[in-house]
Amino acid sequence: MHSLFNTTHRGHDMAAVALPNMAERLARSRRRSTHEYRLDAGARSTEQVLSRSELSQLKDSNEHLLRAAVPGIDWLHQQLGDLGYCLLLTDFGGATLEVRASGQRVDQFSSAGLREGACWSEPNQGTCGVGTAIADKAPVLVHGDQHYLLQNHSISCAAVPMFGPAQQLLGVLNATACTHDAQKFGQALAYRLTLQTAARIEQSIFMSHYSEYWIARVKRQLDDWEAEPDDLIAFDECGRVVGASWRLKQRLGQQEWRIEDILDCSVEGLIDFACAHPGTPLRVAASGGDGALFAQINAPRRAARRSSATPAPPEVKRTIPGAGDATEDLRRLERLLNAKVPILLLGETGSGKEFNAKIIHARSRRRDQPFIAINCAAIPETLIESELFGYREGAFTGARAKGCVGKIAQADGGTLFLDEIGDMPLALQTRLLRVLAEGEVLALGADKPRTVDISVICATHRDLSAMVRDGLFREDLYYRLNAATVRLPPLRERDDVAELIRSVFAEECKIASRSLSMSPHVEDGLLVYQWPGNIRELRNVLRYAIAVCPSEEVGWADLPENFRAQVPETVNDRRRAHLPGSGGSGQPSESDIILSALKRTQWCVSAASRFLGVSRSTLYRRLNEHGIEVPPK
Repeated sequence: MHSLFNTTHRGHDMAAVALPNMAERLARSRRRSTHEYRLDAGARSTEQVLSRSELSQLKDSNEHLLRAAVPGIDWLHQQLGDLGYCLLLTDFGGATLEVRASGQRVDQFSSAGLREGACWSEPNQGTCGVGTAIADKAPVLVHGDQHYLLQNHSISCAAVPMFGPAQQLLGVLNATACTHDAQKFGQALAYRLTLQTAARIEQSIFMSHYSEYWIARVKRQLDDWEAEPDDLIAFDECGRVVGASWRLKQRLGQQEWRIEDILDCSVEGLIDFACAHPGTPLRVAASGGDGALFAQINAPRRAARRSSATPAPPEVKRTIPGAGDATEDLRRLERLLNAKVPILLLGETGSGKEFNAKIIHARSRRRDQPFIAINCAAIPETLIESELFGYREGAFTGARAKGCVGKIAQADGGTLFLDEIGDMPLALQTRLLRVLAEGEVLALGADKPRTVDISVICATHRDLSAMVRDGLFREDLYYRLNAATVRLPPLRERDDVAELIRSVFAEECKIASRSLSMSPHVEDGLLVYQWPGNIRELRNVLRYAIAVCPSEEVGWADLPENFRAQVPETVNDRRRAHLPGSGGSGQPSESDIILSALKRTQWCVSAASRFLGVSRSTLYRRLNEHGIEVPPK
């Protein structure tokens, strides 16, 4: 354990550690090129370049890597582009997914095979940056004539493989320069920055993969926190380690660990500090004595805060009700969105227009791209234009010093959802029509438009056709938006109310991290209610009941008082739910509830207290009162 955090780390001293054995690794690679791949060093290799459709399919299958890596590639190109470097991102087989090059060298790099779709595997190119990094699963520097093929002697490469949360190889980040540009200082800098950027990409993928868990970002130095952390550890509320970053995982091995086994701090201490001081590093020690460490603890991203890119849970797949089959309706809308055909959702307030827009987006090919929503009725008319189209610095009094990217530009590559489109001012309708027709957006104060690739979903509770007749809505925009119109009936008219109630209840329980059931009496009351606020009102009623419910079953007394007052007396028998510990007939006792919570959380007092909604001190007091002993860990 002493050496767990006492090794050099990627992005810091790792470059110096990797260099001494580089000559040996390159020699092995040359032997593979000669004897295993049987390549002719002097012959020009047959260039393998993917077709446009093949490249598109490959990018689709590597969306998770591209989503995390593209910002890093752009940053790295800003650092190295002016030094004459070209940046490549490849998949785990060496096929090039992204290229960054600028200036007069673009054609030079392209003629050297540094372009999208080109394959840089060892069996194809022999010893080279990308191929050898893949073969060895380790960073590599290949300079000039160290490349196996003579045709590649004009370039110098620094390549770093990247690994996913399951320790699988995801791809390679590669910085390449022409040999006459690759001076010793520049090559060392490119190597270190490529190592650092690859580590940041791995970190981003790890954080996304384990976003539902607590994550400790561990460093030895407190300064320069935004550089990549030395190690990442994902753990649950009971302290069980569920994942670790690649190099730490290699040192941990395959055995099961608890966070207390790695950091000399209890899981309760880590979580309490993170809740009280979010984003603040905590000084800790490594268990077993490994010197001072600093850990920043990231809280889980609960289901309520999931990205719109997350596919809809199975229980809410049937969300587009109507005369036909809802699943087929969703497939049709998915195809329309993929084809960039605007979709118009009509329905009463609270009928689930934005929720359904997210479901359609989540099923489309744009699922991993942004879903940007704006409520045209909730923003003052004077601000809608700047919110939608953005502005350049100095565009108007009070504008931000660096300007602002509008919602349309933020949605580039994804889906723009315009809620309450009927409330958009006429002047802005004209500008929106140009965006839809030409795929361009012009920010306030800008002199050149920006090309955007967006799919649009609009929603309104208004009668747009009547507004067109009254001159309140542009006719040409109306006919462009209503190519695919979906009417969402109010909740009181739906034939799947019971199914929907159970689905929303299950979803809200998951968001609240509680496992509850619903009494038949409550379900009957929910079914007969007319729901003037539609799904939004249903969700709020269930959210309230789940929050205040003291037992494992939501009873009538847990529902909001104003809701209970409006339900017919034939359904509402005003039964009073027994509180935990009241000893009421048919209700579990307080000790039973506590024991159930402890068993659910594997006898973790901290997690059980959160499950029950009480403090740890209160739970410990109740444990003493009931004579319940928690077994030692």
